[in-house]
Amino acid sequence: MSSTSLCFQFLFPHQQKQQPPLIASYHEPPPLQSDSNNENSDLTKNDDYYTNNPSVFGRILAGEIPSRTYLESTELLAFQDRSPKAPFHALVIPKQFVKSVYSLRGNIRYSDGERDNKSQDKNDIHLIQNMRQMGLDLLEQQQPEALATEDYILCFHIPPFNSVDHLHLHVLAPASEMNWVYREIKYKCGARWCTSDLEVIERLMAGLPAVRYKHPFQC
Repeated sequence: MSSTSLCFQFLFPHQQKQQPPLIASYHEPPPLQSDSNNENSDLTKNDDYYTNNPSVFGRILAGEIPSRTYLESTELLAFQDRSPKAPFHALVIPKQFVKSVYSLRGNIRYSDGERDNKSQDKNDIHLIQNMRQMGLDLLEQQQPEALATEDYILCFHIPPFNSVDHLHLHVLAPASEMNWVYREIKYKCGARWCTSDLEVIERLMAGLPAVRYKHPFQC
């Protein structure tokens, strides 16, 4: 064992983290944005918020299906993956229904190459940045050694290779302890089916689509 490994073992002694309880509970939706052009702008937060979300994650948010929740904010929820592919495997999802990375909006890019970086209310850059930060917060809580050594994966799957039609960020650590098939294939950032959170943010900020590949079922 290397001296570096021994050092990190001293700094981050291995402890079995207790799993969060498996609970079905309603998760408070984010505040609705007022929109004078939206006939539903007078709606307040209520149980109807998640009815437009047909995915299993919508049912988790509505409290119909239990989950093991790690963290929750006004706009995000983080919970344990039901079939973990790493010692620590969590999902970070927006409470707002965003179908996939193809649904994300970036900065407006004009024909002359100029970008409108001020239209933050019209893009999803802040959302992805917050998802990334929650992922890092999870690692700090659950896998501090993996965070310190960058032995983790933060990624999105690209349709049609996603399992649920609701945007979700995979948080996996330690990556070095994952099965090779999952680390080097299924969750391999840069592959046709998988992209990193940082690449998504970079592309959206540049006024480009969130991923470099066209949607396979759209012209």
